[in-house]
Amino acid sequence: MSTVNNLYKATPRTARKYIEHCIKSNVVPFLQSSPGIGKSSLHFLVAEFFNLKLIDHRLSTSPPEDMSGLPAFKDGFAYFAPFRELFPIEGTELPVNPKTGQKYDGWMIFLDEFNSARRETQAAAYKLILDKMVGQHKLHPNCVIACAGNLSTDRAIVNPLGSAMQSRVIHIEMIVSFEEWLLDVALPQGYDERIISFLSQHPENLMDFRPDHKDKTFSCPRTWEFMDRMINGQEVTDDMTGLYAGTITSGIAVQFVQFCKVYDRIPKVSEIIADPHHFEIPRELDMVWAVTGALLSNLTKDNVDKVTIYVDRLDKSMRILFYRSMMVRHPTLRHHPAFTRALTDLSRDLRA
Repeated sequence: MSTVNNLYKATPRTARKYIEHCIKSNVVPFLQSSPGIGKSSLHFLVAEFFNLKLIDHRLSTSPPEDMSGLPAFKDGFAYFAPFRELFPIEGTELPVNPKTGQKYDGWMIFLDEFNSARRETQAAAYKLILDKMVGQHKLHPNCVIACAGNLSTDRAIVNPLGSAMQSRVIHIEMIVSFEEWLLDVALPQGYDERIISFLSQHPENLMDFRPDHKDKTFSCPRTWEFMDRMINGQEVTDDMTGLYAGTITSGIAVQFVQFCKVYDRIPKVSEIIADPHHFEIPRELDMVWAVTGALLSNLTKDNVDKVTIYVDRLDKSMRILFYRSMMVRHPTLRHHPAFTRALTDLSRDLRA
């Protein structure tokens, strides 16, 4: 692919901004990416932002009839009755959000696996995408549509969009960003510190998908989420390597297990806090990453002064990781004098 095309690929934050702009402009976004980056999750966030009830429909399993409804009879006439749960039409009452008890402002029809649909299903969706109609019924005016699918270059099961459909949607291609994953997903959701430390040192292992890969799986944000579910609060041991290999591939699983063994050798946080000015800085890089992750996980308003004294003795890359992570995981400490000092020293990096 040309360098020019590469310039227009979007990270998740940018992709979200593009999708939101499409919705405001009453056009239909079509988000594509390699598997496992978070296309579905991104649309859930956008629907939540606009206070829309998300209707998740997999177009790959949809017959053409879904787009027009099924034949029905009324007063001696035949008509097509749309599926109530899939397509809110004019006159449908706004649903209630069970979390808030208040009404949603509308709906988002999320057509996932859009380009995995059969050609006849794609053709049946022309009217839905462009005219916002299902059969002879207009969608509710507070109903928006968004689409997502995999890339044909990734050997996923996709069917090329016909030229008529190509011009009915706005095309967005998303790529993974380790930094955005760390700040927007791993830290806010409290991922295991060993995962955060390992991937901070080896960010290329967050996503190692290749279309021609021979492993049964691959590393991606989705499979690292599975890893977090399996190890958070649990010991990582050699006898579980096979399970991890079936999640993030054998090569990365072995690396990760070996990295986790470093945690058995790191000093206690209480020992570091007892003498932060003089406690020895580890020489091994794995150990430095592990210690930084442990300090971040054990940071409190009571020990922040002493922890940051030690952290400020680390090299710049470690300090940036620590303070950027601190901004997300411990937002109430942003006003602490220690963070203010770090912001002065690392202002360009921390504000990026």
